[in-house]
Amino acid sequence: MTIGKKIGMGFGLFIFFAALVLLLTNRTLERSRSINEEINQVYSPSVDALVRLRNLIVNSHMLIKHWALVESRPDAREKTALVELTGGELPRLLDRIDTLSANWDREEVALLSKVFSEMDVLFDQHTVIKEMLPSFESYKNPLIFLERNDMAEEGGPLDEQTDKVLSDLDVLLAMQEAKRRQLSYGMLRSFDSLKFFVLYLGMGLVLVGLVVAVVIIRGIVGPVQRLRTVLLGLGRGVFPRSRFQAGNDEIGEMSRALMDLVDGLKRTTDFSHAVAAGDFGAEYRPLSEEDVLGHALLKMRTELGERERILETKVRERTEEVVRQKEEVERQSRKVVELYNNVTDSIRYAKRLQESILPPDKRIQELLPSSFVYYRPKDIVSGDFYWFDKVGEKVVFAAVDCTGHGVPGAFMSLVGHNGLNQAVKEHGNLKPSAVLADLNRIAFGALHKDRDQFLVRDGMDMALCSFDPRTRVLEYAGANCPLYLVRNGEVLQFAPDKIPIGGFELNGRSFTDHQVQLQDNDAVYIFSDGYADQFGGEKGKKYLYRRFRELLIQIAGSPVKEQKDMLHQAFLKWKGAHEQVDDILVIGMRA
Repeated sequence: MTIGKKIGMGFGLFIFFAALVLLLTNRTLERSRSINEEINQVYSPSVDALVRLRNLIVNSHMLIKHWALVESRPDAREKTALVELTGGELPRLLDRIDTLSANWDREEVALLSKVFSEMDVLFDQHTVIKEMLPSFESYKNPLIFLERNDMAEEGGPLDEQTDKVLSDLDVLLAMQEAKRRQLSYGMLRSFDSLKFFVLYLGMGLVLVGLVVAVVIIRGIVGPVQRLRTVLLGLGRGVFPRSRFQAGNDEIGEMSRALMDLVDGLKRTTDFSHAVAAGDFGAEYRPLSEEDVLGHALLKMRTELGERERILETKVRERTEEVVRQKEEVERQSRKVVELYNNVTDSIRYAKRLQESILPPDKRIQELLPSSFVYYRPKDIVSGDFYWFDKVGEKVVFAAVDCTGHGVPGAFMSLVGHNGLNQAVKEHGNLKPSAVLADLNRIAFGALHKDRDQFLVRDGMDMALCSFDPRTRVLEYAGANCPLYLVRNGEVLQFAPDKIPIGGFELNGRSFTDHQVQLQDNDAVYIFSDGYADQFGGEKGKKYLYRRFRELLIQIAGSPVKEQKDMLHQAFLKWKGAHEQVDDILVIGMRA
């Protein structure tokens, strides 16, 4: 049997097995196509629509919370986006899901009806918030401020209803996904049966391929492969380690010519190594007069000798330049370190100056024996500060949060401290609202003297109290800083005026006084926003005022000295590995 007949028989068997595999594959694909159509026309669109509905509910939840918690105009981007979502895209998607549900099971349709009912309740809550806050001015109403905070704060009614809708929607999604996976498993079983048959046919194809390969390799491929190995090695610059036996046919002639070429290249390589080593006097004879490579190597030898001398001169010059540049870089580095140390020393000295204006603990205990101050600056110097003084029989104290923190906030704290001394001690104001109004005028004059040329957009928030120990009457007024009173396990909140100290107008709204008759075991707290704004916990979220109020209820019954430590431990536990985001100040007292 000739090589041609063997190759023909081998390819005939190969074609037979290949045709059989093709028929089985076609039958399996037809069956899989019907399953795939059912998945794509019913269950995949349903899953995609439900996923889209879930995303829209999450987006609307974020937008309505922004509506409730962030003061903005009616035409703000977030508000218009929420109106467009609930008035356009959401109804269309609900119609789409209602159409797809015609092919669902009864249990899935019932669960969908429950989700729609819960969504009606959720969007009724949205409507309440929209009607409560229709305009920018509605955010200034203190009653609405408390109501919308309770409704929209984290863990409030809005979050609870949204979680209920998303929970039932996730169950419905899981049911649809389970049916889609069931059909997909059927398709996989079909392919598994095909795999079983194709495996044996594939083994036949392998045997036929081996027979054909043996025939071709023995006759042609072997010698050609040896030539190919040598040529590929030469292409990578590797010479063969031994000479192979050449026959008397055309492949043998090519083999002998290739070996002669290898010998010539070896001589060329040896000459190149000698030139590379700097032996520019090495001898070399080209293979022939037409040997372009050999003549080019001789020319290269001459040019390299000249270039080596030039390069040695340039290397010496560049080395001297690099040494000079290195010395300059080291000098500049030492200068930067010196400047950094000077700035840090100046800031630490500023800290000592700032601490000198704060009342010492001994003075605070003399004025308010049952009190504590929890003070934790973010940087070396702080934008928060506390102020205590006694005028007549009354003790006046304040918690102040200046714009920013670090050095800018520290400068603002000096303005606030001097302003409080002037408003209370020099002007004799004891009524908290009068003190804040007077301080507002003092800060405005200090920050906006040259309003035509430059406008400082800085100020401070403050909670200020006047306490008469004889009558236990506490008077309070606040500029963006509330007062919390813990009584009988509950927090009574006294809302501040939404007016910053040192604002742009002096003839606007006035500050409001709140008068409280303290009772036994009442605990009073004033504070900056640093504690509630701290990020932490397992999910890296803000602490928020809701958690802060719950913490105050827990510690209010403890001695005031222990309350400070409890606040500190709770803060460290919440912050964890997160960075402190702002200065922290909490003042607490007991009647």
